[in-house]
Amino acid sequence: MEDYVIVIGGANIDIIGTPYSKLSFHNSNPGKTNMSLGGVARNIAENLSRLGVKVEFITVLGHDSYANEIKKSCNDLTISLKHSLVKPEERTSTYLCINDEFGEMQLAISDMEIYKYITPEFLEGKMDIINNSKVCVLDTNIPTDSLFYLMDNCKAPIFLDTVSNSKTEKIKDHIHNIHTLKPNIMEAEILSNMKISNHEDLERATEIIMEKGVKNLFVSLGSKGVYYTNGKEKGNIPIIENTIVSTTGAGDSFLAAVVWAYLNGLSIEKAAKIGIAASTITVKSKLTVSTDMSVENIEKTLRKLEVEDE
Repeated sequence: MEDYVIVIGGANIDIIGTPYSKLSFHNSNPGKTNMSLGGVARNIAENLSRLGVKVEFITVLGHDSYANEIKKSCNDLTISLKHSLVKPEERTSTYLCINDEFGEMQLAISDMEIYKYITPEFLEGKMDIINNSKVCVLDTNIPTDSLFYLMDNCKAPIFLDTVSNSKTEKIKDHIHNIHTLKPNIMEAEILSNMKISNHEDLERATEIIMEKGVKNLFVSLGSKGVYYTNGKEKGNIPIIENTIVSTTGAGDSFLAAVVWAYLNGLSIEKAAKIGIAASTITVKSKLTVSTDMSVENIEKTLRKLEVEDE
């Protein structure tokens, strides 16, 4: 079988609202809405596909119009769903997000109960396809027991996206057998059980996280870029100055690009730069995954980063 990456986790419909001016709570805000396909794992799968990587995707869908949209998109992107579940009696997952006028997420509601069906028992029957993958990408939308089961039994390198503060809480003491982890600064505080107020705190926090069983760590610092470390190499890659349309999906494209870099044998520093380049492409789009995502466009964006470094 051709080499592939397996992605396990959320696939949903994203409904994003952005006001024209400063967000006014407890009020109706004039603005614009956009509906697109989302879910952290699905976003990563689409980004990988656009980067030329063969993807096997394990998720759960209902039997509704949202599920049909997800299936059609996966088919168009040649993302395989043959190992996924369909639960006709359930709602396909939905993510409702409200941004501020700058495109930064301020509030979101996730309807993701359907992922309870990705159980350890279900995954046990999929271990051959999982273990034969080049990389296993997970998001924390699936049940905690299922994440722990995969950490205990997966032989492929695990790349884990923490997704959110609340979902990071459920795994903070169990992140063993993780090849690559991508938290933001608040999630890194949860994982390390310490406040991060300066660079020295950040370095100590990452040491604590890696002692739990993580090989490569990329901590998103928002407007300050990303901090990377593997215990030997470490550094900070700044963001590329850019007009932001929406930050939704930027972290997903970052991790997908890091997976692509790993598959191509690149260093952790190069992976961080490629991740920043992918995020830069994403935030210029109103979609959760930019249709401009490609290896060629990442390379063009990287050249811009290298010019800024000089």
